[in-house]
Amino acid sequence: MKKLLKWLGFAVIGLIALFVLALLYINFAFDREMARRYNVAETLSVPLPTDADEIAAGKRLAQLTGCIHCHGEHLDGGMPIDIPGLARFVPPNISTVLPSYSDAQLVGLLRRGVKLDGTGAWLMSSQMFRHLHDDDLARLVAWLRTVPPREHTSQRTKIYVMGRALVVLGMFKSSAHQIEDLSAAGPGIDTTSRGAYLVMNLCSECHGQDLKGEPAAKTPSLVVAKGYSAEDFSRLMYTGIGLGGRTFELMTPTSKSRFVHLTPNEIEAMRGFLAEAKL
Repeated sequence: MKKLLKWLGFAVIGLIALFVLALLYINFAFDREMARRYNVAETLSVPLPTDADEIAAGKRLAQLTGCIHCHGEHLDGGMPIDIPGLARFVPPNISTVLPSYSDAQLVGLLRRGVKLDGTGAWLMSSQMFRHLHDDDLARLVAWLRTVPPREHTSQRTKIYVMGRALVVLGMFKSSAHQIEDLSAAGPGIDTTSRGAYLVMNLCSECHGQDLKGEPAAKTPSLVVAKGYSAEDFSRLMYTGIGLGGRTFELMTPTSKSRFVHLTPNEIEAMRGFLAEAKL
């Protein structure tokens, strides 16, 4: 019995040692991934507009694409996003850091998910922003330049052990890392048509770059849109209420805060594209 207890003790000590080593490795590999640098060379083919209407169009883009929904009306930080057991993301106060970015660096942040220090941004929709044409991106940047800095203290983002483990395993990647993967995969959906352009710039954030849904976000393939009439689809986009009066965890608040800024013609263009898309 004493010999058995002795070996059990060794086994327990061994398991504890392995656990500690695993934690040390996870933290080391996580820190290495967080410090990973990316090289970008983004430019715009058009100058930033100075016309008031163009700048107002840039603010509308910020509303539609979620900049304001995430970072707040004054871009001084938004509501935390909790992923139980994995992470607590706090949208940062970007109003104070925007002046530090050149226009090219800001385009690199939006399109490539690369921050000023060369590291990748996390939980930023660069996969979606990369579809924006230069003229729209110029409008958005021009509006961002009008937002005055506002001092605001907020909590810091926290990624817990399980979340760090997912990063180490490559199951959760920075926006810049995801952009690298998408670039290597080749061209995705053609955004030549107005409807496709709108869908890829507004819906691919949650429904994936192939629009077939994201299991982690519990979002469906947009093939479901084929079952909506023009009236039902318009109601969904403006109110977040689906067929049968259903509401949704993501779509309902997104519609009310972002998609209410769409015009009826834009909604019809999106519906027309989704009705014909092969998903």
